[in-house]
Amino acid sequence: MKILLVAGPFISLREPYNGGTEAFIVELANELVRLGHTVDVIAKDADERNLFQVIEFRESPLSMKDDSYRPTPELLGQQHYQTLQYGLFDVSRYDVIHYNSFIPEIYAVGALVKTPSVLTLHLPPTEKFVLMYTFFMKHAPVVPIGISNRMGEQWMAALGSDVDVILNGIVLHKWPLHARKADGYLLWSGRIAREKNVEAAIQLATYLKQPLKIVGPVFDKPYFRDHVQPQLNEHIDYIPHATQQQLSKLAAGASAYLATASWEEPFGLSTVEMLASGLPVVGFTTAIPPEMRHKNVSIAVDSQDWRDLIGPLAIAKQSEPEACREFAATFDMASMSAAYVTVYERVIQPARI
Repeated sequence: MKILLVAGPFISLREPYNGGTEAFIVELANELVRLGHTVDVIAKDADERNLFQVIEFRESPLSMKDDSYRPTPELLGQQHYQTLQYGLFDVSRYDVIHYNSFIPEIYAVGALVKTPSVLTLHLPPTEKFVLMYTFFMKHAPVVPIGISNRMGEQWMAALGSDVDVILNGIVLHKWPLHARKADGYLLWSGRIAREKNVEAAIQLATYLKQPLKIVGPVFDKPYFRDHVQPQLNEHIDYIPHATQQQLSKLAAGASAYLATASWEEPFGLSTVEMLASGLPVVGFTTAIPPEMRHKNVSIAVDSQDWRDLIGPLAIAKQSEPEACREFAATFDMASMSAAYVTVYERVIQPARI
């Protein structure tokens, strides 16, 4: 098959990734190429070691700033310009288009395209995304995919449409198993934003007098300034960004991984990555979807109180690294990619009749 994956013309797929969606697109595209498919990805750029081709829509050499009608800064004007280039792009060479974008204009243009399509729903339903995807699905031949059962159910209710579920997967060999460092630090990773609730991890580590390493880009600068930065010290360490390889090395020095998001994580790829590295995971049910819970190695408590993590953390630390990895191996990239290929074949079948 000839497959077009859509990230977005100003979305970088270079490491360190901004989030799990970027990692999902890169690893899926590479695996699809290994399976024998031709894969192009619309993105700003990507690391050269990848197997797929990047389709770039460059910025206009002309000024896209607009002060006269609807004031638009140059950056936003260029993003509008790049996105609209998608409408001029010849997609007739592709058998299927797989959308993974959060950019409304992509779907406004995509609604004009009649190529069979798949839409992965990476985020929970909000008013903006429900409107955006409802519009898109009304006009385009598209099949929506949820990435966990609870997200699938929420999107099914929001869209009034069936939503298939394909659980995310990881490339296991990229996350080597490490021996557990019993006296190691606690580890937390993710974007720094209020709903990710890194404060709970800080409070837990401070109470236990155990070092904590926080890894992730700052998405909410006022939140970081007011609620995170004042709590950093010689024991609470902040690392702005880390590649997958760097994160794997950090996992080698840790004793457990904390998942403390207060919003319902659509999936939580980092939880699987840490389990694959041999780290047990402890967190709130909002942060760990039911499919990713395990009574010994990935323990979720139905609470938003960091104090309720103390007991489960002690239990999880007794687990064997091999048991963590064995559970992580059930979230396999090869299985995920095969499931997407099955959906691709299903959506293109009517077009070939």
